[in-house]
Amino acid sequence: MTSSKKKVPVTTHLFEDQVQMLNKIAKELQVTKAVLFRAAVEQLLKKYEDKQLDIGIK
Repeated sequence: MTSSKKKVPVTTHLFEDQVQMLNKIAKELQVTKAVLFRAAVEQLLKKYEDKQLDIGIK
């Protein structure tokens, strides 16, 4: 991801235990949950890019 891309807010609903686990990971790594979410989304996009899906992420 380049720094020239604009970040936009996204709302999602998670299970309480998922949020608790994310909070622990974020605290341990000394990053925000947003940093963790962006990393997770990058991995997800890469996974589907590798599958050669025709969804505009190649």
